[in-house]
Amino acid sequence: MATKPKKNARYDLKAADRRRNLMIQIGLTAIVVLVGVGLVLYIVMSGEKKPAAGEAKAVEISSSKLITKEGSTEPKAVVSLYEDFLCPHCRDFEQEFGPTISQLIDSGAIRADYYMVGILDSPSNGNYSSRVGGAAYCVADESKEAFRRFHAALYAQQPGETGTSFPDDARLIEVARQAGAAGGVPDCINKGKYVPMVEGLAQATGINSTPTVKINGQEFDAGAKSPEDLVNEIKNIVGDVPGLTAAPPAPEPTPPGAP
Repeated sequence: MATKPKKNARYDLKAADRRRNLMIQIGLTAIVVLVGVGLVLYIVMSGEKKPAAGEAKAVEISSSKLITKEGSTEPKAVVSLYEDFLCPHCRDFEQEFGPTISQLIDSGAIRADYYMVGILDSPSNGNYSSRVGGAAYCVADESKEAFRRFHAALYAQQPGETGTSFPDDARLIEVARQAGAAGGVPDCINKGKYVPMVEGLAQATGINSTPTVKINGQEFDAGAKSPEDLVNEIKNIVGDVPGLTAAPPAPEPTPPGAP
């Protein structure tokens, strides 16, 4: 019985090309997906990273008229302020010197670097110093102008150091909102992003009392000097800026519930 001759097997070149192209497309898609996932993880992890104890970040406040060193963007005069929002002496300093410092900033005579230090934390106040200091950094991330308003409002509403009631995070978020800061501020405050840094900032900067004031790194004894003295020291550095004089102290804040 005759048998049909076997057909020679043929290699389909087009099919092989299709398989190869499909594998290349799958590989490229996988790479794109992995890169996208990695980028998302990086953004999320970067956003969640909390500055640690030992870091020392300043809130830098200046105006567009800032007087800088010749041939540089560095300011001629930097006033560094180390404050604790629960410190009554810091509140007194803010009342007496705050208007003059604001005038120095707005005139371009100085850059003010604010370091919020948590040295008055205790279980009885719910670590208010570090919580409120951390909240101020959250506000500054959103808006420097809102930080200035938030800073003034916190001193105007300062609770007693030995009191029994201290603002919770919800209240700090509300004060921030009233100061003009929203966006990511509530989440930042609720997560305590800057609290560890504020807790360790006194040690990181070598500060053991508040308020501490420095001009270009040299301590300025605010307890023994006046706003006029501060203005004169700045003039010695930047020159006689037109109209630069000490401002009157801020009005005494009205206690809550007062008529």
